[in-house]
Amino acid sequence: MHQRFLFIAVAAFSLLRAAPVQQAADAREVFFVAATPAQFDEPKSYPATLYAKGQGTRLRVVQSLFGQSRQFSSIADDLHGTIYLAGPDGVYVVHEDNPSLEDFVPITNFDNSTCWGAVMVNEVHSALQYCSDKVYRVQGTATAGTPRVAEGDWTAFKALQFGGENGGPFQMTPPLAEIANNQLVMPDAADPKASLAELPAAMASKPEARRLVRIVASNDRYLAIWVPPASMVGQTVDAGNPEHAEPLKINVLNRATREWKTMEVATTVTSITEVPVRIFGDWIATVEMKWKPGAPGTGSGSPGMQNERTVPEDSPQPDIRDRYYNRFLDVYIPGRLVLKNLADGRTVVMDIGQQDCEVLAVRSDGTMLYRVNDAVFSTVIDGEHASVGTLLVKDSEVPDIHWAFWGPANKH
Repeated sequence: MHQRFLFIAVAAFSLLRAAPVQQAADAREVFFVAATPAQFDEPKSYPATLYAKGQGTRLRVVQSLFGQSRQFSSIADDLHGTIYLAGPDGVYVVHEDNPSLEDFVPITNFDNSTCWGAVMVNEVHSALQYCSDKVYRVQGTATAGTPRVAEGDWTAFKALQFGGENGGPFQMTPPLAEIANNQLVMPDAADPKASLAELPAAMASKPEARRLVRIVASNDRYLAIWVPPASMVGQTVDAGNPEHAEPLKINVLNRATREWKTMEVATTVTSITEVPVRIFGDWIATVEMKWKPGAPGTGSGSPGMQNERTVPEDSPQPDIRDRYYNRFLDVYIPGRLVLKNLADGRTVVMDIGQQDCEVLAVRSDGTMLYRVNDAVFSTVIDGEHASVGTLLVKDSEVPDIHWAFWGPANKH
């Protein structure tokens, strides 16, 4: 599976500055999903594990999901409490209200195509949908007398929930769509097609043009998309000199007002990387990146590479420094996290100073979790400021963590 560039901002939670109602919420435990798909068309695969905070700053295993031999492929989050981790022979379902529950749904020949993702129909029925010869649906919760895997519904993709691409290493392929006249439709290269949204006239394109669209993020409030330039579509480009787009112009639909707006994101996308943008409620978060070709052998000079994990060839963990960041020497990553609030226009900038960093989660009260190399921190967004966070966990498996959520405490 061809992997693209990923930069993640890690998440943290705080017991400070809380009103009585918030104190109850802060009593919930933080859980972490660590998962890395196979990289750069290599046969090697990596484990996927659900963790919680253990003793001191160490991680504690809640569930071992995919082992090293099971070829974890991709992850989808319905953004309402259910996470799906998929592989060729089935899907692990993580229930945020009961993280220790073991829930595996066998699937024959799961197709890890660009036409797949979590859907939330009527804010009640969570499912994973994927396309093969037709669209299939995996029910998020087992119901007596109802098969977990059945034929899906193309129109349900209108309820697609997609939190966006990780900001850290080892990206996965996002959902793709295309423009047909003034409609954003899915899938990107086959019939039938489900309309996800009506586009402004300026973005309209004839169906035969098959104008490709990256779905950057999608939740109940917003739909964010990016239309790659023609020079970056269907091209095989050497990693040392790819096509690139900078700064990135993202089109965002406010579902309540049906208004589109364009926002600039201070990041670079190349023809071998994906858009490192994630959405958490009203917050859009990204890792700043710049196109900065260096002299041969010098790289881009991004800070923090000496602190990134490097492992022997036979390690069950992926090599962060040499197998990932060293392959993208023309992209400069200063270690700056940028968050924009789509509701009120606030911008929050955190200067981390380490290229392997990402936002993992932002709660409605402003509590934020973020990762820096092998550590996860918690802080609170206060207006347009977020101070250096409190250390939550630090462990050798932390570089593989790219998702976090709050679940019930002491329910193991």
